[in-house]
Amino acid sequence: MRTQAERGRKPRCCRGPQGLLPRYSESQAEGQEQLFKLTDNIQDEFFIAVENIDSYCVIISSKAVYFLKNGDYVDREAIFLEVKYGDLYHCLISKDHGKVYVQLTKRAVNSSSGVSMPGPSHQKPMVHVKSEALAVKLSQEINYAKSLFYEQQLMLRSSEHHEQLELDS
Repeated sequence: MRTQAERGRKPRCCRGPQGLLPRYSESQAEGQEQLFKLTDNIQDEFFIAVENIDSYCVIISSKAVYFLKNGDYVDREAIFLEVKYGDLYHCLISKDHGKVYVQLTKRAVNSSSGVSMPGPSHQKPMVHVKSEALAVKLSQEINYAKSLFYEQQLMLRSSEHHEQLELDS
C-alpha cells in the first residue's frame, strides 16, 4: 500500500509575463483557487493576479476583473463588481475629497458609427482604494490584463491556422 505525501503548498497553474511560470506565492495560489471556484474550473480563463484589500479582494483573470467581498467562502454571490475586458475602455486612478479610487470606464458604442468610446458616468464604476500606490498597481495590472486579452483576440488559433493551410493547398 502506497502512502501519499501531504501537500506542502496550494497548487497553481498560471502564466506570468512572457508566458513563464512566476515564482511561487501563497497569496497568488489562493487567488487562483478563488478564480477556479468563481468560474467552476473553466480552464480557458487563466489567473493573472490577486490583490487583497481591507474589506475586499480583486481577482484579475485573462477575461475579466472581479471585485469580491471578503468572506469564508468564495462564490459568485461574493462579486460586487465584474468587468469583462471586452466591455472595458480603460482603468484609471481617480481622487475625490482626499480619497483614492480605481475607476473602470466601460465602453459605450455609438450605434450610428459603431465607434467605441468612453461611456456615460454611470458606466464608470469606482472602487475606493486605501492608497495611491495600490491604486497605481491595480490600474497597471488591470490595463495589462486588458491588453493581453486583446492580444489573444488577434491571435490566430492553431485549429484556424490548420484549416487555413488546408484551404490554401
